[in-house]
Amino acid sequence: MSGEDLPVADVWFGVEDVGEGVTRLTEPHVDGLVSANLWWIRGQKHDVVVDTGLGVASLRQHLPEVLAHDTLAVVSHSHLDHAGGAHEFDRVAVHALEEDAVASPSQASLHARTEVDLLGLALPDDADLPESLLRALPAPGYDVASYAVRPATVNRALVDGDVIDLGDRRLRILHLPGHTPGSIVVLDEDLAWLYTGDVMYDGALFDEMFGADIPSYVASMRRLLDLDVTLVHPGHDESFGADRMHAIGEAYLTLRSGS
Repeated sequence: MSGEDLPVADVWFGVEDVGEGVTRLTEPHVDGLVSANLWWIRGQKHDVVVDTGLGVASLRQHLPEVLAHDTLAVVSHSHLDHAGGAHEFDRVAVHALEEDAVASPSQASLHARTEVDLLGLALPDDADLPESLLRALPAPGYDVASYAVRPATVNRALVDGDVIDLGDRRLRILHLPGHTPGSIVVLDEDLAWLYTGDVMYDGALFDEMFGADIPSYVASMRRLLDLDVTLVHPGHDESFGADRMHAIGEAYLTLRSGS
């Protein structure tokens, strides 16, 4: 799978201002399975980017302003669509339990069925998957088959309760395992905005894959629903408010714990 039949994208990253000094970055030419949101949060002292995308195209090349203000990459967990671009950042933070996986990434693939198998996703063999996880190439001659997540240098191993001080806003790290052992969410305590990675988004949550643990996910979901949140910025798909957050969380708890 070299991608000869795929078109070349004119623009790789989508850019959307969501207010309060926050910009949502997307990779619109990527299949929904691994099309993650990157959240660029501007601060007085420095900036933070929550999650870094696949790393197929260079943020430094396409959006140099994102890395210009001593930007810290906060990686919610080590899967390819969240940690793939972390190697471009001079400063990278991830939960201590995911540090090794970001520094020494496991095998990854842009061939959909191969990546599903590598992740251990519980999808049937006859699931309707595309051949490629890319819908376009980031540049002429890009070799899809050569894709790999590059190692990143982790400068800060995060733990539950850590605070990242941007000068004019504080971001609190909450360790909410279940999707992976070291999954985190990031809470802007002043705005009550929550950046959830893959812990919660408005879609089917993956809790049956390598590294996932349903009892941990249930406990994490209960903790998440206790938070005072006005807006959720998830790792995939669109943002939503507190009512939808509670509906998603309660549906998950009903499914997995009966309560």
